[in-house]
Amino acid sequence: MDICEHRALKDAARQSLAGASYDPKKLILLHTGVILLLSLILTVVDYLLEQEIGATGGLSGMGMRSVLTTAQTVLRFAQTIALPFWQIGYVFTTLKISRGEDVGPATLAEGFFRFGPVLRLELCMGAVYLAIGMACSYVSSFIFFLTPWAAPMMEKLLPMMSDPSLMQDTAALEEAMLAAMTDAIVPIMVIFGVIFLAVSAPVFYNLRMAQRCLMDEPEKGALAAMRKSRKLMKGNCVSLFKLDLSFWWFYLLDALVTVVLYGDTILSAAGVSLPVDSTVAFFVFTVLYLVCQLALYCWRRNEVETTYSHAYCALQGPRPPKPEPTLGNHPWND
Repeated sequence: MDICEHRALKDAARQSLAGASYDPKKLILLHTGVILLLSLILTVVDYLLEQEIGATGGLSGMGMRSVLTTAQTVLRFAQTIALPFWQIGYVFTTLKISRGEDVGPATLAEGFFRFGPVLRLELCMGAVYLAIGMACSYVSSFIFFLTPWAAPMMEKLLPMMSDPSLMQDTAALEEAMLAAMTDAIVPIMVIFGVIFLAVSAPVFYNLRMAQRCLMDEPEKGALAAMRKSRKLMKGNCVSLFKLDLSFWWFYLLDALVTVVLYGDTILSAAGVSLPVDSTVAFFVFTVLYLVCQLALYCWRRNEVETTYSHAYCALQGPRPPKPEPTLGNHPWND
């Protein structure tokens, strides 16, 4: 099978899901349900902590505010740290399904069982994108000052810079800097977005299979998984991009579901007043988002992710057979 044969990959994914040793719908329900349930619990806890922080005013409540803020930060950090391990376990599950291997609920936790290699991979990939972001930020700022977009900003700053007396006026200087930054932020973000997309897109596709490479051969480590991904994706990035485009409907629905989460904010910005309290509206849209996300993923995510696993298998080619154990190499058989 070739990665360019999108229909064949999707048909193979459906066949793999139909013949899976464990019901894939139960697996995706468990996987997504755990994420969304924990998200709801953390949202409620975060809201309650915000209320408590707001109630501890004055110097006497400074210690309690510090404790509550720390707890809030720890919970958010724990969610951010744990999620990639749970997600990569699902990726590993679809890989095993695509190969006709046995899977079960415990397979979803495989990312936690391989904590060290997965953590190193996430840190390495995060460092790559951070470096790209910093470089693009520097370049976009430099390009901004070479474009006409910098003119309004310079018009506000030049009078301050040319008059030493005005430079001593801290309030006026801060006001001018704020006005200049307000004028600059949108064009700089546009330039940054274009440059970052142009630079990171090829890197993203070259590293697209790194998670599957790592879970396939965890003993080789994170860097080896990234190198293998680059090797597999050489000359195949466009084909995988076309495969992504064939799932445009899934990604569009996923984006629309995400918009539901911010429904109260969007309606408020549009001037639509809801007949309920803002807090109630926030939780109503949060629950609605969670329900829609669960429905979408249970409906089609298995098919999408298993198709990508079949694409990985197609890129990798036939796997060498595992060596059969022989009787002669066991001393207890003598």
